[in-house]
Amino acid sequence: MPPIRSSARLLLLPLLLAGCGDNTNSSQPAIDQTDVSSQTTGQAQDSYTITDTAAGPVQLGMLSSDILATLPGATAAIEQDGEGIEWMTVSLNGESLMNIMLDRTTHTANLIRILSPRFITQSGVKVGENLQSVGEKLGGLTEIQWTEIEAREFATFAKTPATMIFQVIGKSDSTAGVYSNGDTITTVADSSATIQSIWLMED
Repeated sequence: MPPIRSSARLLLLPLLLAGCGDNTNSSQPAIDQTDVSSQTTGQAQDSYTITDTAAGPVQLGMLSSDILATLPGATAAIEQDGEGIEWMTVSLNGESLMNIMLDRTTHTANLIRILSPRFITQSGVKVGENLQSVGEKLGGLTEIQWTEIEAREFATFAKTPATMIFQVIGKSDSTAGVYSNGDTITTVADSSATIQSIWLMED
């Protein structure tokens, strides 16, 4: 049985997902978009470490105005969804690195969705990695849950950090999880299942 805490966190995700689209398509058109350019010089790293509270130098709680200063050469677009929530998409040389949900009042990062395999957890997990490999690093798969409203899947592992959630995906014609008829939760992953994105949320 997966920890109750992890399942409860997954139940909160549909409240956040409307403004955060998949890597290629946004589920809801932006009302307003502002392009922001980095003024920082220097060389971007080939890889960054994901901790419980940060994706490389980008930390939960960081001001939006400070984020680009930590990633040399990066650019960002800030979009506002229909609920008035601001999302910052950070890119580098045409590669989307992450989506960041900003607090309405303080404009600080309260959710980071990591899209790039440049970012690697302290256990060695990254976007694009097969779930069997991830399970070996994180003590085994305990659950995959399908969110019906947004049609997304999230996996929980025995040693998943408290602030981290793994969005998973199967190959084009299948889901990441193998579900019994009508079920939205499973403990079995399809052999094609991989990590689509890694989410960091304030604990």
